Amino acid sequence: MSEHRSARARALAKELTDKRKPTGLTTRTAAARLSVSATTLNRIETGRRMPKPEEVSALLAIYGVVGPERKRIMELVEDVRAVGWWHVNRVHGSPMRELVHFESQASAIVNYTLGPIPGLLQTADYARAVLGAFPSARPDLERRLDERLRRQSVLHKLASPRYTAFIDEGTLRRPFGGVDAMAEQVRWLIDMAKRPNIFIRAIPFRRGSYDQSGYFSLFDFREAPPLVFVEGSQMSGFLDEAEDIEGYQAVVESLRRIALDSTESVGFLERILADHERG
Repeated sequence: MSEHRSARARALAKELTDKRKPTGLTTRTAAARLSVSATTLNRIETGRRMPKPEEVSALLAIYGVVGPERKRIMELVEDVRAVGWWHVNRVHGSPMRELVHFESQASAIVNYTLGPIPGLLQTADYARAVLGAFPSARPDLERRLDERLRRQSVLHKLASPRYTAFIDEGTLRRPFGGVDAMAEQVRWLIDMAKRPNIFIRAIPFRRGSYDQSGYFSLFDFREAPPLVFVEGSQMSGFLDEAEDIEGYQAVVESLRRIALDSTESVGFLERILADHERG
């Protein structure tokens, strides 16, 4: 496994890269203004060198980043070496910017849910019903819905990740948005399961008990260590310690053993679809 780099450090590297690019500065010219080598700045932007707070402050000044954006990034620097990265949803909201980044960089993504269908697989009507179930999301529902649907493009890009979703039968039967919306959602899952990079793995009730770990995403990367994203109604965050990652990898292996395979899952989805269509 490659060297440990915290989720915060990797997000900071992305922030600094994103802030440089609109200025038109190359890493060479930006590095010269910072009085470091281009190699040093390249290592900062790939997360392989931890920048000092004063270096980040200087880079933000060079890039013209001020106000709340500068404050947000400097707060990230302060805790960049901390283990894990948790957000209290009612205070900070879900860490969507970072989640989208890690989804876009991953070579493989595994989702497990005991609640709603994973966001990367939701139809618009289903997603609207899910988001509307949370009072905190209602005032900003359409923006959040658009944000969620745009995230799904990661599964359709040229170099899309290998994506596996383990979905409990209870999730497939609970009709968020009503039976018509749920039928449309299950049809979409069947269509998505036909894509070569997408694997839907259903877990029927008849398979009995298993480790129901709540909602999580396990990300693998070609040139960086894995990460886990855990999402709850009150808190969401990233786990980046090897021991935590290994625990979730073990959960995934247990899910692979108990879930239906991809072909069986499509047949199972077709039966559930028929039940929703009967109302």
